[in-house]
Amino acid sequence: MILRSVTQRLVFSYCLLLLLLGAGFMLVTIFSFRSHTRETLSNNLAVRAREIWNTSEEFIDQPAQLAQIIEKRFSPESQDRFIRIRIGDRIIYQSGEPDGGDFVATEVPFLDSEKEPQTVLLGNLLLYSRNFQAPGIGKLTVATGQSYRGARIAETRLTKVLLVGLPPLLLLAALAGYVLMRRALIPVELMIKAAETYTFNSPQRRLPLVKNEPRIEALGLALNRMLDRLDSAYSHVSRFSADAAHELRTPLTIIRGELELIVSGAQLPSEVDHALSNALGEITRLSGIVNSLITLSRMDSGWGKHAHEPVDLRALAAETMEQMNLLAVDKQIELNRPTGPAVVVAGDRNRLKQILVNLIDNAIKYTPRGGQVSVETGVANDMGFIAIEDNGIGIDPMHHERVFDRFYRVSTDRGDMGAGLGLAIVKSICHAHGGSVVLRSVPHVGSYFRIEIPLLPVGMPRSLADADMARGGSS
Repeated sequence: MILRSVTQRLVFSYCLLLLLLGAGFMLVTIFSFRSHTRETLSNNLAVRAREIWNTSEEFIDQPAQLAQIIEKRFSPESQDRFIRIRIGDRIIYQSGEPDGGDFVATEVPFLDSEKEPQTVLLGNLLLYSRNFQAPGIGKLTVATGQSYRGARIAETRLTKVLLVGLPPLLLLAALAGYVLMRRALIPVELMIKAAETYTFNSPQRRLPLVKNEPRIEALGLALNRMLDRLDSAYSHVSRFSADAAHELRTPLTIIRGELELIVSGAQLPSEVDHALSNALGEITRLSGIVNSLITLSRMDSGWGKHAHEPVDLRALAAETMEQMNLLAVDKQIELNRPTGPAVVVAGDRNRLKQILVNLIDNAIKYTPRGGQVSVETGVANDMGFIAIEDNGIGIDPMHHERVFDRFYRVSTDRGDMGAGLGLAIVKSICHAHGGSVVLRSVPHVGSYFRIEIPLLPVGMPRSLADADMARGGSS
């Protein structure tokens, strides 16, 4: 599993750390408890061995009396204890079987008397052995033990408690850590959302800053400074394009007028007339490019939607198609009347009409004779749409992502591909209105362009007449 999100990686690392710490805590607790229990029992056995020696020192030669004293003083069988006193290989006293049956007294082995004192765990019996020097007798070995079953039960219960109790605690800690991390990353999410909505139609917008987190605030300041530099560079390029286009438009208009005057005037040789016609055609094409560049520069400056009037897309489409019908008739193309309901959006009527002119003109231009072009309007997902569909030459899918780029032209069998600015203007106008454009096209089948524009806001007059009446009524 690949954790791509920062939140996922942080939570995973945090949970892994908690798991390791929890496992370490459990192991340390269990082993510490075991070590403490064994050490405590060993110390008690050492003290008991000393007490047994002090008690039995005077009765070593009297085994019967020694047994009575030890039974009365230590009660080994009822207390699940083991006591054995021996001199060499001769056993002076050995306790009986414990009432709890945790070990078999007769099977308890002798420990190496040369190593003392020593403590050994034999099954459920913790055995301690120590040598003492008896006057006139020599070395005497006292071995005493205690049932370890109770300690094992306590260890098992502690382990179960930790195994049952720790996972929920770790889970709660992990959830709390996830919530804290999500809250800590809320400023970053806000910055991401703000960055997603940033466009050059709103160049003054900047990312929100978080005052209570120095590093995130520093990141926001750095990104805002970067946006300032990008906005300055973009504005400079836009101004340069607009200024250059404006400077070129006047001389091109003059040259075009002079050429038209020459061509329409005196009779010229055919070669000269042909050359002048070609030059006039190129000047006309360059003038169109310059005008398109001026339009695009205005779009980039936020001029693309300078009016917020109600526009009926269906009525606008019908008007535009009626005006362009002569172009379709010349090519014997059927230009169908728009279908669908009336769809009212808020926008700039002239700019929206420019979208329809560009798309319908392209549809007529790239549809063979006998083809047809249709327009449909409607509402989907709170957006008004208008779709232009033709059965022309189509566009290869490899070009779909770039046909809206400026100066990008698709190679066709036709020679009139244009300057590659028409669809760029369409896209800019759509974005200026907060909408979008979608293309679906199959080569030799046709193309389908769908323009989506936000619907007219609630409460806004649905017509200019309504707006005038509202103003009159409020005066």
